[in-house]
Amino acid sequence: MKSVNDMKKFFAKIRASKTAFWSGVVLLIVNPPLGWVGFMFGGYLSAKYNNPKYMITATIIYAITWGMAGMGLLLAGPKGVQLAKSLLKKTFRRIFHIKKRDAISIDNNVKRDG
Repeated sequence: MKSVNDMKKFFAKIRASKTAFWSGVVLLIVNPPLGWVGFMFGGYLSAKYNNPKYMITATIIYAITWGMAGMGLLLAGPKGVQLAKSLLKKTFRRIFHIKKRDAISIDNNVKRDG
């Protein structure tokens, strides 16, 4: 178990750096749109030119974005994930003109027992 503790100390040391934290947050924010757009664009090109190589390229781009998400998680930690989520929510609300009071919350629609 010594190696697990060493890894935890190593990542704690990295997360102490502000540069690493903000780099992780940027990776977490850029990751979803890049993956979605890359995959959609590859699918479009694959259908338009009837060539599967575009879909393979799109899948590779999508896989790379998962690596970006993992690296962002390691660099930013749980605090950075929460920050990235809140920034993405605010951004999507601005883009799609959704007011906070109009947004549907999953928690409000779940029927609870008891």
